[in-house]
Amino acid sequence: MDAREHDLHLLHITGDERRSFEEKRWIFILLILSPLIGFTATYAVQLTQAVQEPYVIYLYPVLAPVMLGALLWNLLGGYSRLAERIAVVVQVALALLHNLSFALQPTLPDSPSFVGSASYWTLVLNACVILLLVPVRRAAWLVVTLYLVCVALPWTLNFDVFRPYLGAMIRTQGGVLSVLLAILCLAWYRQRYVERAREALMLRQLATTDLFAVRPDLSADLSAERAGGTVAGPAGRPSTDDPIRSART
Repeated sequence: MDAREHDLHLLHITGDERRSFEEKRWIFILLILSPLIGFTATYAVQLTQAVQEPYVIYLYPVLAPVMLGALLWNLLGGYSRLAERIAVVVQVALALLHNLSFALQPTLPDSPSFVGSASYWTLVLNACVILLLVPVRRAAWLVVTLYLVCVALPWTLNFDVFRPYLGAMIRTQGGVLSVLLAILCLAWYRQRYVERAREALMLRQLATTDLFAVRPDLSADLSAERAGGTVAGPAGRPSTDDPIRSART
């Protein structure tokens, strides 16, 4: 098994690779801290309202300690690829639970001209986290599938309730789709930028690498050939005019 697939590999990384993991860790901290603050404020407001959203009231007491633990773990330098996979599963589950709660017990306005469901914007936040944790191609398929399921839930489970809000629901769902497509485009561009940056770094390293310093036997063979004659290769075969080729043979 490749050592890079194991979490212990992270204990030995240095240089640019370590800086990359450190930057990702601080991004995770911000992604945990921002929703935690917003979720806490929403929960405090929901406690004072007559109509309460079940997703917020029942899930916050469970989710808040988990988010605080993840925040503390990242602040202390924790990182694990297994934790990334678990985080992806949690993001998918949260998006489905919130949209399922909205589909079964919706909080709809008196006027059917506007529907502003927080469940769809929770989906956008979950999609951003998934795109950071999963390679962009697989993440795109996962986000698109998750969006289609969340969009279908209200019409499949509670069509009669949402039918008067058809136009407003289409606008809301279409707006979320536009935001998700923009995020997917940015994620694809980021992936291409990272690939090009790695290629440029590799070419720069090759351009600044002294081949004869890496292979001292090549410089010795070249000096011997210049001194006058064909020298034997490593296996006793005569060298060719190309010192690099003779060293390889």
